[in-house]
Formats: sequence, C-alpha cells, structure tokens
Amino acid sequence: MNKIKWCIIRAYIYILFLLFFLTGGLLPVLLMPVYRHAFVPHLRYKDIKILALLPYAYKIMWRFLANKSYRTTFAVKMTSPPRMHTDTRLVHIKQSWRSGPNDCDLCDAACCALLQCPFLGENKRCLSYGSLFFAYFHCGRFPETQKQIDYYQCLKWEADQGA
Repeated sequence: MNKIKWCIIRAYIYILFLLFFLTGGLLPVLLMPVYRHAFVPHLRYKDIKILALLPYAYKIMWRFLANKSYRTTFAVKMTSPPRMHTDTRLVHIKQSWRSGPNDCDLCDAACCALLQCPFLGENKRCLSYGSLFFAYFHCGRFPETQKQIDYYQCLKWEADQGA
C-alpha cells in the first residue's frame, strides 16, 4: 500500500513539473499554494523567487533529458520510499570531513551550490527541506552511490564497499 502512495505522490509532483513547463512557468503563479506546498512549504509567499526558478527548472530538465549519465546516475524509482536524510547504510562520511555530520554549509562542492539551486537560502540552508519534493526526489536521498558522489565531486561522502 505504501508503494502505491509513494508512486501517487511522485506522479503528482511530475504533473506539477509538466504543468510548469507547458505553461512556461506561469501556472505556479496562479496555483502558488499548490506549488508552495509541494516545494517550499515553510517559505512565506513574499520570499518565493519565482523568476529564479524558471531558468533553474529548465536547466535541470535539459540536463535530465540530454545527459544520459545524469539521468541514470540520479534515477529514483516511482515506488521508492521518501527520504529526509542520507541512507548511511549505503554511504559514510569521509574521515577527512572536518565539519559536522549534518553540515554541508561551507562546502563549495555541495550539489545544491553547484546547481545554484534557487531553494538554497542566503544562509546556505535548504528552503525546500521537509517538502514533498525534497523527500521524494534527489535532495533527501543524496548520495546513494559512489557515482553520485563522483558526479558532484562531493568532499563529504564516500560509498560503502557494497554500495
């Protein structure tokens, strides 16, 4: 039963993405409460930078469609459970990591920094944390494999031998 729920939630977010692209990014303006709930539930309406989202969304979509390596490296099954944190059964923190275990704030190689994610706040904290998007897509589960770690040249994580 949970797998059906997870699939429905992912389909819902994919539909929001599709509607975003089909309307040239205008639908989130009209349906702001729906998009806010899915992507940045803790953010005030006045703090949502819709103009910053447009080029970012198109850049990520282009990367996903045009770059097979990216697409296969970051594939998430429709029935995968949501995650709010890295699965430490698959990866562990490198001994050379000098910051805290829950801290990537100062790392210039953090995937959100490299992607120039519009959900990255001025304090380098994720504005999308706790959202459906965060839990059901890559943010909440990064990293799961050495291939993902290598893609972003992540300084914090390394995959366990079996991963």
